Amino acid sequence: MLLEKIDNFDIFRPKMDSSKEVLHAIATFQADISPSFPYVNAELGGWDYDQTNQVLLLKLSNGKWITLHPQKIAIRGAKDIEECHALLEWIKGQINDIYGRRDQIAPRYMSQAGLKVIEILKLTPMSNCKLCGYATCMAYAAALREGEISLNDCPPLAEERYREKREKLQAYLETFGWRTLDAE
Repeated sequence: MLLEKIDNFDIFRPKMDSSKEVLHAIATFQADISPSFPYVNAELGGWDYDQTNQVLLLKLSNGKWITLHPQKIAIRGAKDIEECHALLEWIKGQINDIYGRRDQIAPRYMSQAGLKVIEILKLTPMSNCKLCGYATCMAYAAALREGEISLNDCPPLAEERYREKREKLQAYLETFGWRTLDAE
């Protein structure tokens, strides 16, 4: 087990705006969890991975973020103390499980943050049909980059005439480990 003991877990309101109805938390420990980062990035679709500085940022749904450092885990946007503890236990379990299976996982050193909206846009139908629920294909591309929606939310991409664009878009997204925020 890579991460067993948490030495300190501080939960607090954001310092810049203490009136916010969310909590942040920082857990510190002695173990170095950085060897797990490429595998956690591959399995959980990390939003941003800085291999040089050993920082992995995970974007979760509902405005929650988890940032992994070699000896620290930062949680942002929890609704209450119980959720802070639940998120810490969840990520601790993920780190240990994924690291334990690392020989079965292809490590990923790229991150979703490298995706370019303009490159995504080029691979959409560019019809601004609004069938996806967005006013423009540019807005759809931006939401897709963020993981807020999926390829299936653009009905024209399912049409045979856009098959090549869809395949290229899927390949482009996969190169960066893209996934929707609610993906398992």
